[in-house]
Amino acid sequence: MTAATVCRTYGTEPREGARFCDSCGAPVTEHDTRAEYKQVTVLFADVVHSMDIAAAVGAERLREIMTDLIDRAAAVVQRYGGTVDKFTGDGIMAVFGAPVALEDHAVRACLAALGIQAESGRLAAEVKERDGIDLQLRVGLNSGQVIAGEIGSRSLGYTTIGEQVGNAQRMESVAPPGGVMLSASTARLVDGAAALGEPEFVRIKGCSEPVAAHRLLGLAERHSALGRLESHLVGRRWEMAAVEALLERAVEGHGAVVGVVGSPGIGKSRLVREVSAMADARDVEVFTAFCEPHTSQVPFHAVMRLLRAATGVEGLDGHTARDRVRDRVPDADPEDLLFFHDLLGIADPDVELPKVDPDARRRRLTALVSAASLVRTEPAVLVVEDAHWIDEVSESMLAGFLTVIPQTASLVLVTYRPEYEGALMRVHGAQTIALGPLSDPETAALVSELVGPDNASPVHKSLGCSASNRPNTGERGRTAVVVIEEAHLLGHDQLEA
Repeated sequence: MTAATVCRTYGTEPREGARFCDSCGAPVTEHDTRAEYKQVTVLFADVVHSMDIAAAVGAERLREIMTDLIDRAAAVVQRYGGTVDKFTGDGIMAVFGAPVALEDHAVRACLAALGIQAESGRLAAEVKERDGIDLQLRVGLNSGQVIAGEIGSRSLGYTTIGEQVGNAQRMESVAPPGGVMLSASTARLVDGAAALGEPEFVRIKGCSEPVAAHRLLGLAERHSALGRLESHLVGRRWEMAAVEALLERAVEGHGAVVGVVGSPGIGKSRLVREVSAMADARDVEVFTAFCEPHTSQVPFHAVMRLLRAATGVEGLDGHTARDRVRDRVPDADPEDLLFFHDLLGIADPDVELPKVDPDARRRRLTALVSAASLVRTEPAVLVVEDAHWIDEVSESMLAGFLTVIPQTASLVLVTYRPEYEGALMRVHGAQTIALGPLSDPETAALVSELVGPDNASPVHKSLGCSASNRPNTGERGRTAVVVIEEAHLLGHDQLEA
């Protein structure tokens, strides 16, 4: 195997023995440089009217502007786990999903695109003030299969090649200044997670007919389950009975922590949705925090999201939000309250935070949250989904906070994959529910409910449970029966998708 140690962001080789890139400070990693197929999302960002800017400010000043822009853009790409493939002269090409595979490459690329536009807006304000010119970017995204690896006999660098790369550049060419344009393939991958404009049919180079594209307007915190085909819960009888009994005890003031563990798609989120519906029927509030791959290095992200939901400050202005928090924890130490406001993102910008060691601050926040939980009288269900992606600070805080849950009227559900071995699976007194595959009869019942019986002139198609297989559609005007082989290996989440 041919391997090389490179910077994932810039693709440059570090000094001998160095563990971090001299250019950006990112840790360097070893990866296989042989050409291989990858499922990725490609991002192109280019400056609008760069030649006019060059004529207005000169080559030297243009270089300063482009250096600042590229540094900012590369930092955003790195933040979301992407790789800067190349500098294009007046912009960059970045790839999400190579060399390191990413299951949410499209979502990460969308977050990066919005982040790059935000950074370019800040730089544009500086350039406007100094040079009197307008600096704007176009950004385009496209998702699909490419070939990734070293190119050339002289090892000219790791890159991606294929039709999907060109299509990403064409999406950039039709994006409005200051906007982000997605191809139909990327739009499908972020459906439910992103706010998209109505489909626009645009003409791009190489296509005789207009193709569909979508403006990226924003991104939600988490993929939404709205619009998903929801079946009745099949199987999981004893699991639901166990959680229901714990919920009843929590309502009576005897809280519990439950870890729900299972492989991807086995039905962890489906079980959580069922428990949430059960709680809603009992007028019990449900507060949820989602952990995602691109937030695993963002300190306080998970605990902040959970506490913002639980305190009800979402959507409130800063002053109103601070008043609400003060009403909920009236006996809190004023300094601790300042730390809490900062954690929730509602701090008064005119008030300076006390200088405290980070570990001490974390302990004080944990104690404050624990105390607030002990005085809360209303029952609640707290959910932390996908804890295998939780950030280290949130994990530490939540592990401390969960120790008081048995003395409260709260039920806490923590979902995670089997490989997770962090602090949240070792909380003293916590219950664990391990989800296995559905039985053959349960799978048959679920598939029958989702697909439904139809015997009218069927066209039989077969779909094996493999990521490389795609369902075939029947001939126009005829019914297509899709046979899912080995479906007992799947769970609710995958079958309902």
